[in-house]
Order: sequence, then C-alpha cells, then structure tokens
Amino acid sequence: MNAISGEGRDFAPQDGRERGDVGSSATLARRAAPHGGTARLPGTIETPILAEAGPHSLAAAFMATGAFFASYQLLRVGSINVTLADLMFFAAFAIGLARGQLTAIPFGRVTPLWLVGLAMMLGGLFIGTLFNGDMMRWFVISMQYITGFLLLPMLLLAQPRRIARRLVAMFILGVAAMEIFGIAVSQTMNHAQAAAVFSEEFIAGNGRLSTFASEPNWNGATIAFTTPLLIYAFSTRLLPTWLVTLIVPVFAWALMLSASFTGFAATVAAIAITLLFLGMRYVGGTLLVAAVGASIFVASGAPVPTVFEDRVGNAISSGDLEEAGTYKGRMKLIELAWAQADDTVFIGLGADQFRKTNEIKQPVHNIYLLMLVEGGLVSLAGILVLVGLLLWMPLSRLAHCRLEAGVCFAVVAVFILYSQSSPHIFSRLNIIPVLLALMIVTKCGGGIARKRYAGRPVRPLRNESAEIATGHPGAMR
Repeated sequence: MNAISGEGRDFAPQDGRERGDVGSSATLARRAAPHGGTARLPGTIETPILAEAGPHSLAAAFMATGAFFASYQLLRVGSINVTLADLMFFAAFAIGLARGQLTAIPFGRVTPLWLVGLAMMLGGLFIGTLFNGDMMRWFVISMQYITGFLLLPMLLLAQPRRIARRLVAMFILGVAAMEIFGIAVSQTMNHAQAAAVFSEEFIAGNGRLSTFASEPNWNGATIAFTTPLLIYAFSTRLLPTWLVTLIVPVFAWALMLSASFTGFAATVAAIAITLLFLGMRYVGGTLLVAAVGASIFVASGAPVPTVFEDRVGNAISSGDLEEAGTYKGRMKLIELAWAQADDTVFIGLGADQFRKTNEIKQPVHNIYLLMLVEGGLVSLAGILVLVGLLLWMPLSRLAHCRLEAGVCFAVVAVFILYSQSSPHIFSRLNIIPVLLALMIVTKCGGGIARKRYAGRPVRPLRNESAEIATGHPGAMR
C-alpha cells in the first residue's frame, strides 16, 4: 500500500450520511468493492477504503492528545520551539505514514495552488537569505512553516468525520482546562510566585494572564480561535449544553485577564461572523447560553480586571487605539518596514534579518510587511495566495454546510486578523484551530446541511461523549 493516499482528491464531503458514522460508509464501500481498491459511493469522493476505516487507535490517541495541548506553548522540549503537541502529532504522522493513511492532496483540487503559494513564500525568503542573511535561520523558519502548512494538513485532513469532531472537542476542552488553571493561579499567586513555578510571563508583571499560551496576546488569540469552535460544539451538541454554559464565563474571564485588545476584537468579530452564518434558529439558543454564562460570571462576584479596563476598556471608550497597549511600538515598526520596502521588492533582507537591522531590534508585527521586507514581492505573493485559499475553502462549501462553513470562515478571519499583528504565523497555536475548522467543513455532507437547516438539528450519536473520553470508536455505536 502507498505510504500516502489520495484522500481528499476533491474539496468535497467524505460522508453524506446524517449520522456521520464513518464505519457505515466503509461497510458500503466494501460491498461496492469487495476485493479491495477504491469505490465511489453516492455523495462521496473516490477514497481508499483503509482511509475510510479511520486511523490506528494509537495514532488517534496521539492526535487527541496533541489537540488537547495545542495551545500549551510553554510545554516545550528544552529551549527549542518543539512543544508537547508537536511530539504527539509527529508520532501520529509517523504511524499514518507507515500505514498509508496520510493524504498527498490535503486541500483537494487546490492543493497545487497551496503548494505554489508555500513555495513562493519560502522561496522568496531563501533568495533574500542567500544574499543577505543566515541560512540556518531560513532553515528553521522554513521547517516550521512546512510542518504547520503541509505536514499537519497531510495528517489531519486525511481523517474521517468522527475523528475531526473528536479533535475539535479535545481542543476546546484543552483550552478550557488551560484557562481554568490560569485563572486559579492568577487568584492565588502574584507575578513573582508564578514566575518561580511556571515562567516569567505566566502572569505578566502588570497582571496580564498568559497561562500556558506563553504570552498574554497569544492567550487572547487562543480564546478568539476557540470561540467559533465552541459555538459549533454547542450547535451540533458535540458538547453538552451545561458544559458549554460553564465554559463561556471561563473564556470571558480569561479574555479579560489577558487584557489583549486584539484578542478582544478578534473574539467579538469571530462571534459576529459565526452568528451571521448560523441563522435565526441557532442565534437565539447561542445568545441564551451566552447570557446564562454572563450571569454566572456576574453572580460569582468576579471583578472586571483593572488591567483590562486600562488597556482595552480605555481604548474602546475613547476610540483611541493608542490606548491599546503596545500599539505605538507596533506602528513604529510598520513605519520602519515601509521605509525599507522600496529596497526589498526583488531581493529581501532574508529570514529574520529585519529584526537585526532596525533600531528597535524587533520584527515588524505584520506578516505581509515582514514577507515583503525579508522575502520581497515573491514571498508577499505567496502568503497572499495561502490566505486567499483559506478564505475560498469554507466559502466553497457554504451551499452544503452553512454552519461548518461559517465556523471555518470565522476561524480563518481570526487567523487573518492575527497575521496583521504577528511577525510569523507558523506556531501550532495559530494553525491547529484553522486545520480543525477545515476538517469539520471538508467532512460535512450536503445531506447533513440540508436536513439540519430544514428542520430539527442533527443529534450526535448517543455515546459520542463516551467516545471522546475513551477514544474508542465502538463507544459511538
């Protein structure tokens, strides 16, 4: 059997059945092709039968663990940028490679365009680095992008729908656990005490909460990315309503403790986009859960953090973005990058060189400007191709999977917002939520969407929560 399959050949649903039971599709496929090979079923694409059967149980466990810890950037291997989640996904990738359960075309028909965009982005950086920079820095940055933008999609987008839903649930639960722990620490320890046990930035000197995301702004980003997925989990009953109701005030409190203006704005935008796609049937229920969650927060007597009022509240009330923390410093970096852009149109400064050449000694917090300055127009065009495809993929499924497409579009919108305030976007905290959203939108079926929005919502299988907890597919039956 080939080490890499052709699953995902078309950007279309893997399974058109309402219950999402991948095993049922596999059974039909075996009847259609009893001697092996592939079979084309009504409403599906041509896929290998082994891929329909799902991953090895050990690989599934590794992926679930990786999804749970995807936002825990502090859990690294020594001083290198390899996290616990990376190790879990690497292990699952190795098993998938050995069993032929990876896909060579994770983005379906647009995979060649995706590869062209990735090659342009990294190729422009390579040319600039060859002339001006340090090739080791290019290699490190390139491997991070290749891992996040190619290898992980080959693994995750090859998985069936039940695995996609399980990983979404595990990701949400992981973020909720991280925030609950962080809030508890912030209420019992000060900066010095938390720094002695965890890290200098677990609780910043000014009281902002980073928790295991390693930085307050990334903690805000984690909540922004997770919120649309939480709405999906509630709307499809992937997680029980009582659990979602408890998670809502946790996310709200953690977001205020992070005191990130970008995180606050991204979360509000993500909620608005998701509700816009949901339709009135689900808006009422979602707002009710949000209202109950807010009531729980108010009833708890938890005060609005002072650092949130200073950094975010003042910026909102005055309409002056200069009140929003590091806005002035970031604008200065953007001005410096624009000043150098005229000289880097064809050959950039090279990977990680803008940080070394500007007076502030920091990278510009805008991926598009950074690519233009360090990789020239070629790198800029490459990242624009990738972002354009991320927008197109959920929109192409809108007619068949309105809910999933809306959730995916909201997650991509958060990704784009943070790409304009971040020097690089290869961290797993940024890319894993996007891939999870792509998983649910590519695995949903046209029949599911039509039935869901024509009448009552689809109920999950009776023991789906047991499957999430145990990792055993049999718990779903």
